[in-house]
Amino acid sequence: MMLKATLLGADGQEVKGAKFAWSSSNEAVATVVSASDLAPAAAASVTQPVGIYATVRLLAPGEANVIATATLPDGSQAASTTHLAVQPAAAKTYSLTLSPSTLTVNAGAAPQVVTAVVQRSDGVDGAADLKDWSWAIDNNTFAVTPASDSHSAQVSTTGTLAATGQLTACASTPAGDRLCSNAALTRALVPLPSIAFSASSLSVRPGLTGTVSVTLTDAQGANLAGQVTLAWSIQQSGTAASIVSVGNGGSVTIGMDAAQVTAYTATLTVTATYPDGRSNSSTLPLSSPGVWTRLPDAPIASPSIISLAIDGTRVWRLTADGSQPARLERFGAADDTAVEPGSALPATAQGIWLAAAANPANSAVMVQLGADGSSVSFGSFDGDLAGARADTSLRGCGPTPTGRNFVTTTGGNIDSTGWCPNMVSWTTSWWERVGGMMQPTGEFSDAPVLDARPFPDGSGAMTLHNDGVNEIIQSNGMTMAYVYTATSTLSFGAVAANAADQNAQVYGYASSLGIVSRPSPGAHYANVWSAVPSLIKLSAIPHFLVGLSASSWTLFNTDTRATTTIALPAAGTPTDFVSALDANGKVRIAAKLVDGSVWLYQQP
Repeated sequence: MMLKATLLGADGQEVKGAKFAWSSSNEAVATVVSASDLAPAAAASVTQPVGIYATVRLLAPGEANVIATATLPDGSQAASTTHLAVQPAAAKTYSLTLSPSTLTVNAGAAPQVVTAVVQRSDGVDGAADLKDWSWAIDNNTFAVTPASDSHSAQVSTTGTLAATGQLTACASTPAGDRLCSNAALTRALVPLPSIAFSASSLSVRPGLTGTVSVTLTDAQGANLAGQVTLAWSIQQSGTAASIVSVGNGGSVTIGMDAAQVTAYTATLTVTATYPDGRSNSSTLPLSSPGVWTRLPDAPIASPSIISLAIDGTRVWRLTADGSQPARLERFGAADDTAVEPGSALPATAQGIWLAAAANPANSAVMVQLGADGSSVSFGSFDGDLAGARADTSLRGCGPTPTGRNFVTTTGGNIDSTGWCPNMVSWTTSWWERVGGMMQPTGEFSDAPVLDARPFPDGSGAMTLHNDGVNEIIQSNGMTMAYVYTATSTLSFGAVAANAADQNAQVYGYASSLGIVSRPSPGAHYANVWSAVPSLIKLSAIPHFLVGLSASSWTLFNTDTRATTTIALPAAGTPTDFVSALDANGKVRIAAKLVDGSVWLYQQP
């Protein structure tokens, strides 16, 4: 408080020129902290407060006299006393509330902020006066994180079920009273994530595996997908299908027993279990086509010509009836929807061949565009039928053609071999580069040619006659012959599909001999497979001979000499087939049946 001293004369008028000194009779209750002739006090002595104005600080309840002594220039003095009765300060009161008082806290959402609001009785924000703060929640699926000053907190949740809770904040007043306030918490139910498979069904061939994955899609604001535990199971009659492995990313690999050669169906189920104990499931049809799969029927209803080609992942089919454009289709490894070239083929198309390359991406499909003659028109496509057709003419065989093979060489050329029955006006076999000159054999044997293969380096080709003679046709026009003959006339013959030079393996079949082969150029033929059923066609691919009889196919492993019998598809009657190996060394056969259907075999 501030006091002012004024000196009055007997006439009641103010007397100027006096100096005023101030003192307190009870320094514990009230003390003069400063005095000055200026109001309010600026800077004055505390030990000797002198001035018209005095600033008095009240320290404690009680009584004290503040004395002002006036001294005139002549030394005379006068004094006056102000008696102070200091009362105890009125006690401050506090109120505590939380803002907001009601919170909705969703799983996976950003934390909610709650602030403590403290009102003091004098209207001042009293949050800083309180101490010993505490924050608590009565439901442990909610969590509270106080700020560093404890005046606010963040509220989050780990729960996913619908729930309520109460947040409580408490603090102590300077007088030691404990204040508390509550806020109501609510949480909505988090829907379970939906489960979707990466495919509508899974088909696994015998002896192979297939992989499928699931995706869990959360409802907005949920995070259950990242906390899920997946369990896989197969519902089936038997044990053909099995779970091979489970991946970390929600995938599963299913294996099919190699012994399951017929069609098979089952159901794959995945169950997702979440931290709150809830779970949901989804199912997927699981099947095995067996070792045979029928390709979709040809677009031409009753084709008179069906020609096939095959490699490790693809099958090509040409169909024609002579009255409408022929149809060329390419089927992928999964027997997916057929792909056709953009340019139409003539109705007179006769057949297709695969000009295989070491890199399948460089392979070409050769199409005979018309009837056989001394010069035959061919067209070529890339292996995926994506490129435009490039037409050319190659040597023909006349009205009675026998066979032809193609290869895409390492230099990017397409080489061809062809052969005909022995006729006066026709050479028996020849090598020819597309766009180049024909190189015929040197006529070392008058026996008909059974098979011939061009070499992938473009250096020439090898032919096999039914008397066992091998001829090498060189690209420079030279011919070599290995005339050691078989002990019997061969009915069928096959030059190894990977033939690269004169050392290539050749195989012959005669019912009296079985399968024979010569171990090296110039060596006599030796029997390699005696117990051979009566064959109607023989094919040689790396590591295997594939023989077709009237009732089945037989695979002969040329490395182990093991044999495998393959039943005919759909109890049908085959008329032709082509074969190849896949990347796993398994045999693939594309077979044409008498009813015009085409079937694909995949070795388990």
